[in-house]
Amino acid sequence: MTAKGSLHSTQIVVIFVLTTAAFAASFPAIRAAESSFDPASIVWLRALFASIALALLALGFRARLRIPWTDVLRAAVFGQLGISAFQWLLNSGVAESSIGTASTIVNTAPLISMVLAAVILRERIPLLRWVGVVVCFIGVYILGSSEASTTTKGAAYLIAAAVSLGVYSVAIKTLLNRYHPLTVTFHGTWPGILLFSWAAPAALDEATNATVNAWVGLATLVLVVTCIGYVLLARLLQELPISRVVFYYYLVPPVAIVYAIVLFGEIPSAREILGVAVVIGGVVIALSTPATTSTNAAPSGTDPPSR
Repeated sequence: MTAKGSLHSTQIVVIFVLTTAAFAASFPAIRAAESSFDPASIVWLRALFASIALALLALGFRARLRIPWTDVLRAAVFGQLGISAFQWLLNSGVAESSIGTASTIVNTAPLISMVLAAVILRERIPLLRWVGVVVCFIGVYILGSSEASTTTKGAAYLIAAAVSLGVYSVAIKTLLNRYHPLTVTFHGTWPGILLFSWAAPAALDEATNATVNAWVGLATLVLVVTCIGYVLLARLLQELPISRVVFYYYLVPPVAIVYAIVLFGEIPSAREILGVAVVIGGVVIALSTPATTSTNAAPSGTDPPSR
């Protein structure tokens, strides 16, 4: 990890690719983990193991974890919204829905983030970026409607998950002006051990009979999605305007299709191929606009993010 403002364009592209690949892995990983674990058990175990892994990564990258308690509290609240609560809502929603429908509903999160960034952070968002959002959502809708199925409860979980993720992307921006992405992600993750401690007895009981596939799914959620995906997302939010970063969400469903081909031999339908093409077109439209800056940038004299 490097200090804010030090990434060049190639590094940004690489981080975008890795972030997208990491989050796309969440859908097959959740399905695998849910073969043995309850959604709440997954969240508790994920918080437990991810906190240990993030602490070790912070040690390796020399990211200080001791920060003022006021900021610990803020990171904890924001993190429970966008990490633990989002994960539980997503896990519960996926259990009630098809993956395509789940990804369609959750992908309203970028729109929520952009509206909040414009209103709260006064981020200037070019018109073409709004157009790109609409085009991307149409593409994701085409993808999801090819296997659309959900229950009312599942839809409610997924809508709440989208709101949680949308708010999280905006809420942690100010913390990232001062702290290392590992610091913010760690303090957003470990409180989940306490918040979901009620699920610990069931999680430990389920662990004794969990299948290898379920453990692989859980390990993917811990190491790939949390330790890579969330940390790199924080790095991008530290570096770029929110309205530019959140477009990676729209690339998650197309990448998830690639995983389905590789892991399960599922051949995409013509409708899915069309949806992928529309999504990519929307991202190209949105990211072709000039970079913008938000008005909440760290003032002169503010310490750079911790290393």
